[in-house]
Amino acid sequence: MSNVSALTFKMQPPLTPIRCKLTNTINVESVIMDLGKRVKDLRKDHGWSQLELSKRTSISRGRIAQLETNPVAEVKGESLVSLARAFGCTTEQLLSENALGSSMVGLKLQPITRKAPVIAWESLPELLGGNNVIENTQWVGCPHDISENSFALEVQNDLMTSINGRSYPVGVLIFVDQDQNPKSGDRVIAIDRDTSESVFREYVIDGGIKYLKPLNTHYPVQKCSDSTYIIGVVVGSYMAE
Repeated sequence: MSNVSALTFKMQPPLTPIRCKLTNTINVESVIMDLGKRVKDLRKDHGWSQLELSKRTSISRGRIAQLETNPVAEVKGESLVSLARAFGCTTEQLLSENALGSSMVGLKLQPITRKAPVIAWESLPELLGGNNVIENTQWVGCPHDISENSFALEVQNDLMTSINGRSYPVGVLIFVDQDQNPKSGDRVIAIDRDTSESVFREYVIDGGIKYLKPLNTHYPVQKCSDSTYIIGVVVGSYMAE
């Protein structure tokens, strides 16, 4: 994926800590305990010792041992991000229902200090022209690991809704990181250089051919053309109450 000039956004507010509001609270200790078991299982699957995992993350060996054995060990957002990177997954996948047998709902993360600007879909073609200033007045705290070259968009249609697995209904904010290179299975923001039409789809490579696939099976899969450009990878989402 070609690099896009780093974005400079106007009217950035000071970074004030905020917290994600998570609903349907469950037993936090059970989530933490399940996370410790998941980390231990993944570590062994990779053939790593606790020391090796420590070298691959920002977490000490003692902290890893505590996480794997102590059911009330505190879980911090930065530790989750570091572990997810080491295992090659997202923090959502590390805490997913399929992986752990419980959802991340109710898990208390550390305060969010990074904000992403919410931009309009109509502004996306400006990125192709190298424009590094995009007008924006709204910023939102992001509970996911993002680079400074990131932004948020509001989902405007039902093409990425699904009755199974991950779903992005209308109104959800998605966080897009331009610094991540897309791989098959990623959710991405793509734009057609010729028509300036931008879309939110799943990026799929099958038999060497690249496609943009909606999660909603009522819509067709689109084959990428020479004019298709991937602006960035969707790294997370948030729905306000």
